[in-house]
Amino acid sequence: MSHSMTRAGQIEAALLASLQESATLQDSAVIQDSQVQGVTLCAAQSRKLPGMSGTGLIERPVSWVALAGFMGTGKSRIGWELSRALALHFVDTDKLITRVVGKSIPEVFAQEGEGYFRACEAEVVQRVTRLEHAVISLGGGTFIHEENRRTLLERGPVVVLWASPETVYQRTRHSDRPLLRVDDPLGRIRSLMDERESVYREGTIHVHSDGRPSEELVEEIIERLWGWQGGSGWPPSQPLLVSDRATDGRASD
Repeated sequence: MSHSMTRAGQIEAALLASLQESATLQDSAVIQDSQVQGVTLCAAQSRKLPGMSGTGLIERPVSWVALAGFMGTGKSRIGWELSRALALHFVDTDKLITRVVGKSIPEVFAQEGEGYFRACEAEVVQRVTRLEHAVISLGGGTFIHEENRRTLLERGPVVVLWASPETVYQRTRHSDRPLLRVDDPLGRIRSLMDERESVYREGTIHVHSDGRPSEELVEEIIERLWGWQGGSGWPPSQPLLVSDRATDGRASD
């Protein structure tokens, strides 16, 4: 059996465990029973939510959405809150990879190399885009790679979260992120954000997380998803210039 096949099986097992945990944590969310490529999603207990139709079914703008953006923009936190609001499963791709590999992200970079990590990441993207009823939080570099980006955008809407370099630095300065192991981490953040901005702009919807509570961000994302689902093209979703962004943020990864 090849290493790729072995890893595919590990991803499948890790994903199933993540979905089961999500259903357990979403103890008052409505998750429909589904079966995707041999993985059965668990149903959770139901509750009444705003937007529930007369049939008792939750009205959602989408049943699948991904969150992309630079590290520290709030993808994990907002993704989880969004999944609760929409009664969907939540999958964090970085956490899924650490579960598959059995190592932290910094350990994977240090011991296996970035190439190995990106290969795992690409396989995870292929797998999570086959899910239904899920909110997917992507790693900061996932959307940068063209094949991942194409796969994700073909699957459904990708919400890009934005924050100023200063906010990102404040949120990540105590973490052990491989890309920030430099003498000037803030300068590194600015440089990387400049390099990636044009790619992040290819996302479907753009939301700014600086200085805003998660509840407000989730409400805006859902409103924009309804607009996207209706094909209205509203509201316009171009990110603000860096100089226009606030420097204090609450929604961290």
